Amino acid sequence: MKKAAMTMEKNRLEAFSDGVLAIIITIMILELKQPVSDGLKDFLALWPTLLAYLISFFFIAIYWVNHHLMFQMAERINVKILWCNIVWLFVMSFIPFTTAWVGTYPNSWAPLSLYFADMTLACISSHLIIYLIARENGLPFRLGTRSIVSLVTYFGATVLGGFCPIAAFIAVAAVSCWWMVPEKTEED
Repeated sequence: MKKAAMTMEKNRLEAFSDGVLAIIITIMILELKQPVSDGLKDFLALWPTLLAYLISFFFIAIYWVNHHLMFQMAERINVKILWCNIVWLFVMSFIPFTTAWVGTYPNSWAPLSLYFADMTLACISSHLIIYLIARENGLPFRLGTRSIVSLVTYFGATVLGGFCPIAAFIAVAAVSCWWMVPEKTEED
């Protein structure tokens, strides 16, 4: 006797994911510490932490938007998609920790590598969700140029970020900005 494929409502998955991402952003802002005094110099001394927060915030925002878009194309979800989404949320939940660590030690190899490795894993797990959704729903799947460039950039930042932190941050910020620009579709 063949077991029927289990399909589920996607609304619960989306609501749960939205809640987890909202908590992640809340934790990130709570990790920001005030300057030691009321002087502009002390505020500007926090630039590594503020830069890491800015990049992380927009990284999460971009993934939230894309998560919404990827589940718009899903009519059916299955257990594999649910578990892959949990893995993606697990990876995303490390962002406040890695952001705080890289903000405190912006030129240190270990915090930078972990920060960018987390971004790499988020990118990989997100693309795996897209693949699983496409497969479950009979949709075509291919990695576009942006996806490939993102994977290469995040991985490169992971490996080389400790040697040239500012270049790694600039590359990751540039890729993040690229994701904020909507792709042209055939209807455009």
